[in-house]
Amino acid sequence: MLDVLNILNGVFLVGVVASNITLYADADFIHADQDTLDTATAVSMHREWWRDDSQCRFLGLMVPFARDWPETQKHGDIETINPPAPDKIAGQAFLINRKVCPGKADEAIFRVADRWRSTGKLLEKHHFGAEDLSGMREEYRPKWLPQVLARIERLAQRDKEARAFLDFTAAAAAAAAAAKAGPGAQQPAAAGVRETVPAGDSAGTASAAGRTDSAR
Repeated sequence: MLDVLNILNGVFLVGVVASNITLYADADFIHADQDTLDTATAVSMHREWWRDDSQCRFLGLMVPFARDWPETQKHGDIETINPPAPDKIAGQAFLINRKVCPGKADEAIFRVADRWRSTGKLLEKHHFGAEDLSGMREEYRPKWLPQVLARIERLAQRDKEARAFLDFTAAAAAAAAAAKAGPGAQQPAAAGVRETVPAGDSAGTASAAGRTDSAR
């Protein structure tokens, strides 16, 4: 399954310059069921036309999240603590794990964004700033991140798009760990896996480009 620590520690993001980028939706992406937390929809994004990588596609998942942590609100001198609401959808998380460029091997990345009070729709050309976790201190990472990663793991048992996300990320993390260990190291899980995946091997997540994900 997904090695969360490898992702959060940036094992396969070594050498990536930490920065935020703006991504734009290639099409309308809508959850088939907007009333449940247990869903995930593949998304495909792109950058501005004048960027060097404007022809590339950034693939990942849109996943609902709940506020499963206490929230402190201040009104003047009065402080109110709202208890967690783990069963109520608070917004949508976006996890982008693959960069697909023409003529190049797929690149493993890990960028995140969120939209609070979203109903589970990302419409064509709508955009958001995607943050690079490789340069983000742990205390500044989104509070919803652990629950969303755990949800993707559960969904992967029955959802092909969650499984594609999981498999690509796990393979990239294993390959990077093997490369970091150096030649001759014992890395059986990473045998035969490259840090990047051939551009043609984009089944599952990449199939989201240019369509509305309204059915499983």
